Amino acid sequence: MATQTKPTTQETSDDRAQAAATGFAAAVGTVSEFQRQQLAAGAEALGNFFRAAEALQQAQLQMGQRAALLHSQAADNLRKATSPLELASIQSTLVVYEFQEAMRYSQELVAAFAKSSGEMLRHSQGAQDTSAAGASPAASMMGAAMTAAAPMADAIQQMF
Repeated sequence: MATQTKPTTQETSDDRAQAAATGFAAAVGTVSEFQRQQLAAGAEALGNFFRAAEALQQAQLQMGQRAALLHSQAADNLRKATSPLELASIQSTLVVYEFQEAMRYSQELVAAFAKSSGEMLRHSQGAQDTSAAGASPAASMMGAAMTAAAPMADAIQQMF
């Protein structure tokens, strides 16, 4: 028959201290992993933001170049005009072209915004997929809608 020995108080406190240290190390590891993931997500969000800003700046640059060309051509035509009717025709044509350019510019801005929003939502949806248990139904529906709209935003972007 084996005899059981009662653990001493010192052994019990050592076991508790070791268990507490193991639990603390696991908690620190979890917190540091969470912080690392948050820093990576923040850096990626900033990257997406700067890409979106670049797309908007590119649209603005192209609009400025088209507007400069249009107005220089209009100035040449106005210098060559010989009658008041011709002047009015050139000015009305310039107004029509300016309106068309404004519409094109707004379409380019919307396309750039939609593309960047789709990228940001795809990233956030990927983060939500890893923690889908805590996602609300409204957030899931919004993410699904934006993901479904992403190909359309890409198609609009390719048109220009």
